[in-house]
Amino acid sequence: MANWEQMNWVFVLVAVAGGFLPAIFWLWFWLQEDHKKPEPIRLIMKTFIVGGFFITLAFLLEKFFAPSTNVVSQVSNAYQNNSDLWTLIIVSSPLIAWAIIEELVKYLAAYTAALKNKHCDEPIDMMVYMITAALGFSAIENFLFLLNILSIDGILSNSFLFTGNLRFLGATLLHVVTSAVFGVFLSFAFSRGKLTKTLAWIVGLFAGTALHVLFNFFIIVNEGGDVLRVLICLWATAMFVIFLFEVVKRLRYGKIITSPINEFPYV
Repeated sequence: MANWEQMNWVFVLVAVAGGFLPAIFWLWFWLQEDHKKPEPIRLIMKTFIVGGFFITLAFLLEKFFAPSTNVVSQVSNAYQNNSDLWTLIIVSSPLIAWAIIEELVKYLAAYTAALKNKHCDEPIDMMVYMITAALGFSAIENFLFLLNILSIDGILSNSFLFTGNLRFLGATLLHVVTSAVFGVFLSFAFSRGKLTKTLAWIVGLFAGTALHVLFNFFIIVNEGGDVLRVLICLWATAMFVIFLFEVVKRLRYGKIITSPINEFPYV
């Protein structure tokens, strides 16, 4: 349990740096992919902030729908005991619920902040704003996680440094990749009909959720073992996302009308 009485402003500043600096770095990196027609900085900042605030909604929904506190040990034990696939799915149901909730909440943050805005006027913008909302979400998540680690350890321990690096390499990039994959499908359906947009939204949510669940599952079952291999797979997926960025940037649907997203909000 966190010893909040021993918390001081130094811990808070360190947690802020550990939570926000990686997210800001990734935001800068991904915005370079849209340098030919950059989005308004105020809208980017708004989307980032809204993504951070929406973590409260995710937290409440996760507590309500999947309150399990020992899911890590349950999943690990089931895997070590060579349980069948159906048993693993049942045991991992909280992971699935959490992933669905987080992918939905990140989408809702992007939708609320930017996807209906007139500046969201080309396919690549869907990916940009989805990633920006995901990074705001990840920044607050990392801040709270690292603050809790600091409050328990009481010092800048090796565990804090390792955890911070792991979240920089893994958790933050995971949120980016899953939201980017979701955004890819929205981008491909940008100027299509309502049915196509609906199908794209469903498939995008499923793809992002599946990646989220698989990453969390393999991190759990490889704890203390082949975590690096899982991270390498995640980075390989990120490289593929960069390729998808290039594909989406070359999409041409003819004349782009003002704020086509308002025709159908993907929900």
